[in-house]
Amino acid sequence: MKPVEVIGIDVSYGAKKVLEAISLNAERGEILGIIGPNGAGKTTLIKAMSRVVAPEGGEIRLNDRNLDSLSFREMAQQIAVVPQGTSISFDYSVRDIVMMGRHPYIGRLSSGTARDLEIGDNAMRLANVTHLADSSVNEISGGERQRVLIARALAQEPKILLLDEATSNLDISHRIEILNIIKDLTDAVTVVSVFHDLNLAAYYCDRLIMLKESKVFAVGEPADVLTRETIHAVYGIDVLVKTHPLTGKPYILPVYEHNTPGHQSQGGVHVICGGGTGSDLLYALHREGFRVSAGVLNLMDTDYATVTELGIPCISEAPFAAISSGARDSLQQHIDSAHTVIVTAMPIGPGNIENIRILEDYRDKPIIFLCGGGSRAFQDHTGGEAGAIIRRLLDRGAVRVERVEEVLRILRAAG
Repeated sequence: MKPVEVIGIDVSYGAKKVLEAISLNAERGEILGIIGPNGAGKTTLIKAMSRVVAPEGGEIRLNDRNLDSLSFREMAQQIAVVPQGTSISFDYSVRDIVMMGRHPYIGRLSSGTARDLEIGDNAMRLANVTHLADSSVNEISGGERQRVLIARALAQEPKILLLDEATSNLDISHRIEILNIIKDLTDAVTVVSVFHDLNLAAYYCDRLIMLKESKVFAVGEPADVLTRETIHAVYGIDVLVKTHPLTGKPYILPVYEHNTPGHQSQGGVHVICGGGTGSDLLYALHREGFRVSAGVLNLMDTDYATVTELGIPCISEAPFAAISSGARDSLQQHIDSAHTVIVTAMPIGPGNIENIRILEDYRDKPIIFLCGGGSRAFQDHTGGEAGAIIRRLLDRGAVRVERVEEVLRILRAAG
């Protein structure tokens, strides 16, 4: 008996067929990843498995019971769902939201027991939101709110956890933290999760199901599904697929066509970013038509997902690896060919400090620090070296701005 079985389901929205003859199963205690390009049907599959949308044909079974035969209370005791993000209209506290995960176990007119409160507190601890327990859910950041929704799901003590890109709004450190927590739960929980980031999917999933145009294109272990041929057939991009020397898992490097350094056109912008701090800027520069490059970025970084989506040339490193000499050489070539370098307020540690250390070699290169304030300030994890480099660059003429609009205005003025 398998915890989850999807047998030949079809789903349509009006006249448009969104899923066609989809079949899959998830083994007890495994993480099954759902991957595929936008519009392939990933979110709809999660909605069908949680009874948000009804299949036209086929069957979904949980522990050998038809999904439609379960009451909503029974289903909530079996399945917890974490969406990409959700708005919360009422001014609930974080603790209130998390305790909603206990409703399937509490009578309609009953209040939570000491045991329910203990489970809620443990869920908040696992999702690292205990310090927010008394805060209004509408006064915390989007990433914090997503961790609260994950805590609520954990409070349900589900047997099956469905995630629809549930960590997509988190920075890379919290994304990995949450995925590590979920992986540790798999002794008791079967996880089915949509992934946008193929490298995260390869690292955390036991098996993958790849969708293309509403159908299953490939199923199997990450190394069998994530090949150069399948990725090109489904995503339409050329990649290199390597085996990570530490994890033994595949990781993917997009292949971009570059001009040789002596023939690159002038006027481009190179963006040094990380941890999701560069995504808004990258979208704006791409929209305005600037020639943009980025990096060095870790393959599991949120900003790396952005450059991949936009097709921006990027210098990348393997997950968890420091900047190598080869990546530094590529970074130097990109900076040489760019008119301006923009540095966003990213976390800086020993692994990526070379991204800004190299800038001290460029006395005449226009440099812009997109800093902002508060949570957008640089996080220096180098014992002060990064902060000292930034101060020297500012003293030497680098410009500090707070908003993307200011960056665009400076670049337009420079022609």
